[in-house]
Order: sequence, then structure tokens, then C-alpha cells
Amino acid sequence: MTTTTKLLSALLISSSLLGAGAASASAFSDVQDSDQLAIVKSLQSKGIIQGITSDKFAPQRTITSAQAIQMVVKATALKEHPNFSGKSFSTVPDGAWYADAVNIAAQHGLPVSTETKWNEPMTREDFAHLLATAVQKTGNYPVILMYMNIADESQIKEESRGAVQFLLLTKIAELSKAGQFNPKQEMTRIEAAEMTHAAMQFIENHKLRNVDDSEKVQDGVSFQVEKVNAEVNKVIITKDNLPHPGYGLAVTSIDFVSSKEAVINYMIIQPDPDKMYPQVISKSSVETYVPSNYEVKVKEEATISQK
Repeated sequence: MTTTTKLLSALLISSSLLGAGAASASAFSDVQDSDQLAIVKSLQSKGIIQGITSDKFAPQRTITSAQAIQMVVKATALKEHPNFSGKSFSTVPDGAWYADAVNIAAQHGLPVSTETKWNEPMTREDFAHLLATAVQKTGNYPVILMYMNIADESQIKEESRGAVQFLLLTKIAELSKAGQFNPKQEMTRIEAAEMTHAAMQFIENHKLRNVDDSEKVQDGVSFQVEKVNAEVNKVIITKDNLPHPGYGLAVTSIDFVSSKEAVINYMIIQPDPDKMYPQVISKSSVETYVPSNYEVKVKEEATISQK
């Protein structure tokens, strides 16, 4: 990418901070796919991205680290901490259009550092790490623990593997037809737009759910009650600090102990002794449904083996 192109991209994204062009979405003639065009126009209307001209989006052009951080911070609506003053990194020039986004990213623990090359293209694995971390800062999202088989997983940096798994499990990202994530490839503007849009939808869908009870903790597990409709609630039970991903949860029965109280009995499923699992602290979740007029409690029963 030439210096002139970098400057133009920086100025365009900087103007989006001020809301320039956000009121109306242009028809980008270089985005042929109708679904992609709808995504780009949606993000543009929210002031998250802009084209390189009034009618060009340059979908296959790579996105720089600074541009990606700006996009992700705006899309996830992360805010600066009230007591913060100054700037996070000396490598960010004073008055840089992306300085505020970098500061916010650093305050929220996103993967940015003095080693970040702000004006160089970001790889797919680094974008995944950035986006997944930002999404998880917006809420506590229960995700069923399972490992997606990625054909080129060995090429993914260790610190980015969990993020890639999270994005795949939540349908924010997808593998190629060959089952690859292509972690070392440079992220294009359209790929970044698609994943960012999917992340925003994921966050919005979860925040729109009517949660009847805030997360509760009982007997070493947490559980959440979400309203499905006027008659049924979904209960999500989560167990943290499991030794590795081989452990799971299962609902064994539901006891309606009174006209107002239901006790959900669950078990911890032991790992398959014939399989190998990565030795990482994990968590597991299980869902069930109860009538909405019942107050819920949970109770652990004896663990069971997969054999």
C-alpha cells in the first residue's frame, strides 16, 4: 500500500469519527455481491466504515491495524474509562486519527501494544483476536464448549486460537470450503466488514433477549434464565474451572417441587478416557427449558463417565 493510499484511507476513516457521510449510504459500484453490499451500507450508515471514494469501497484492499482497531472499537461501542488520562503508547503519534480508539482498546485489554504496526496490514488471526476480545468485553455470552476442526489450526498463533474458536462457534466467522481459516493471510476490507457486522448482530441478538434473572451462582455453577416467550424460559447452566475441554454438563431431570419452584438436576460428564484433550482450564454449558411461572434452582448429582 502506497503512502498516498494510506493517507487517503486514514483521512476517510477519520472523517467517519465526525459522522461525515454517515447519514446516507452510497451505492458502491465495486461491491457486486448483494449481501456484501447490504453489510457495507449498514456499517456505513452507522458511521463505522466509509468508502475510499463516494462510489468505491475497495473490498479487496487490505485493512491496516489502525483501521481495524477503529472499526472494532466503534462497532462494539467500547468507551474510554472515566478516570483515564493521557495516551497508551508512545508509538501512536500525537493527534493521530486512531489515537482514541487505541487508547480505548488498551484500557479494555484488547490485544494492542507498542509492537503493533498501526499502518501495516492486519492478518486474519490478529483480526480474529482483536474482534473476539472486544465482543467478549461487551457481555458474558454462554457458548457451548466444543472444538471446531480447523484444517490449518497448526498455523494459528497460540494466543489467537481461542479467539478463532469463539468466532467460529458463534457464527461470527466461517471456515473456507476446505475447512481452513487462513490465519496468515492479510485481512481484506470486505472480510473485516463481514465479520464486524456479524459480531454486531451477535451482540444485539443477545442484548435483545429478555433476561428474567441476572446470572446467579449456586453450588459452584452459574445459571441464567432467559425468556423465550410468555410461557417458557430457557435456563443456561455453566460450570467454570473444568480441568480441560473433555468435561461436559448434562441435565438429568427437573423436579417441580412446588407450584412455584423447579429444581434442575445436572451432572458433570467425565471425559472419554480414550481421547486426548488439551490441558487448558475450560468451562461447559447446558440448556434446558421450564415453564415461565417457576422459580429455578439447580442441583448437582453424581458425575457420570462417557464409557
